[in-house]
Amino acid sequence: MTGVYVIAIAAAVFAIYYLRARASNPKNLPLPPGPKGLPFLGAIYDVPQDVAWRTFQDWGKKYGDLIYFHTFGKPVVVINSFAVAHDLLEKRSAIYSCRPYVPMAGDVIGWNWALPIVPYGDKFKRHRKYLQEYLKKPRLPNYYPVQLKEVHKMLNDLLDDPVNYKTHIKRMAAGITMMMTYGHEVKDQNDYFVNLAERGVKTIEAVGAVGAHIVDLIPWLRFIPDWVPGAGFKRLPPGTREDLHAFLHTPFEQVKKQMAAGTAVPCYTATMLEETDDEEGVRSTAGITYSGGFDTTVSTMMTAMVCIVRDPIVQARVQAELDMVVGKDRLPNFGDREKLPYLHCVMTEAIRYASTTPVGVPHRLMEDDEYNGYYMPKGTMVMANTWAMLNNPSVYPEPEKFNPDRFLKGEGRTPQPDPRGPAFGFGRRVCPGKDLAENTVWAMVASLFHVYKITPAVDENGVPIPIPTDFDEHAVRHPKPFKCKITPRLPTSVNLIRQTSFVA
Repeated sequence: MTGVYVIAIAAAVFAIYYLRARASNPKNLPLPPGPKGLPFLGAIYDVPQDVAWRTFQDWGKKYGDLIYFHTFGKPVVVINSFAVAHDLLEKRSAIYSCRPYVPMAGDVIGWNWALPIVPYGDKFKRHRKYLQEYLKKPRLPNYYPVQLKEVHKMLNDLLDDPVNYKTHIKRMAAGITMMMTYGHEVKDQNDYFVNLAERGVKTIEAVGAVGAHIVDLIPWLRFIPDWVPGAGFKRLPPGTREDLHAFLHTPFEQVKKQMAAGTAVPCYTATMLEETDDEEGVRSTAGITYSGGFDTTVSTMMTAMVCIVRDPIVQARVQAELDMVVGKDRLPNFGDREKLPYLHCVMTEAIRYASTTPVGVPHRLMEDDEYNGYYMPKGTMVMANTWAMLNNPSVYPEPEKFNPDRFLKGEGRTPQPDPRGPAFGFGRRVCPGKDLAENTVWAMVASLFHVYKITPAVDENGVPIPIPTDFDEHAVRHPKPFKCKITPRLPTSVNLIRQTSFVA
């Protein structure tokens, strides 16, 4: 009987969507092209569970840059080009800025407090205002000392223990975000609050790409019993929800205690708690400041590092530019940034190549719309396939290659489009911390390659070990682990590193 009920519910849902769509489409315009799927069920068997962005890109070759499908009558549109995304998500942001209900991230895991999936409305505007005020460009120089101090500590850690380079890079990123968000100094990789936060942030991996999971397309699946075939998405690793709760609440409560005792360090949480009595808003935005500022930043840093190490010519060019501008008697600082155009191209290409959040978080159409002769009904889930946009060979020739030269200016060159638009989101959903995150990545890459030479590790026969070119594909993509050799580059490098004393 269970199967009969499921079919009946599916038919009813499909009928509602179908009748409503017919009633609100007076011009009888066609829907955008896409996989037709099955009656009632729609494209449920066509939608991929993993690396959906690659499948969506393949669909684009057949259907175009705007693809439509439905699951049980629920409309979904995938955008594969920046031009279409700009037309809809930027120019028409007033009706494309809401979020669809995403049960996997919101209910099954428990991230419904997070700004990226909060629906457009008063709560969203209030939370975003908090972050925009703290992270606006005029304030960014205030955070340079924290960023450079943690980068310098990372350089020292690498001198003592180069093998575990990723641990030190992650500690650095955690140190910056922890100090800025909660006023907490991270002294080593065993820091209690960092481990707490890492476990909490890791819970998002259980989601996969937000909006690309089958339960996000068929929300009522969250009610089926855990033992039913196909309910594997509900069987989370033990402690998942508890880890997320601890990450969100524990450091926040610590700041409140410090404020009461008069020992709080200036930070986002303390500043906002002094300005508003909206504790839930401050707690939630502090949590997303850490989670958003940590994982994606580490991904971009590791991408830049692995690509520079994989290409000795790129590394040599970066270091030659640093030597010419910075010299050999000091470390880079933010005042050098505008004088290092090739390094800027490397950073830009790392952003493109990483495609850190391949489909971002879906938007939801708030009213019926028409585009290029196609009809899109109110409530449509709109997915911007960032990965396809940044790997489009007609925009970025040979996109599988890491090539900073594609962004060089001058001497008659025509630089390829800046990838920061697609990479950081669209319209009223643009990442508010994008400039801060890029500053961190720049400081890390400039400092690292100024004082270190990094080469692939060698095996027992002295043969270089190939560095992987693929990624671990999750909601946030990370390059595969790789082995390398990190050695001081110049006679002055060791003294430069040791003399920092972790002071910017």
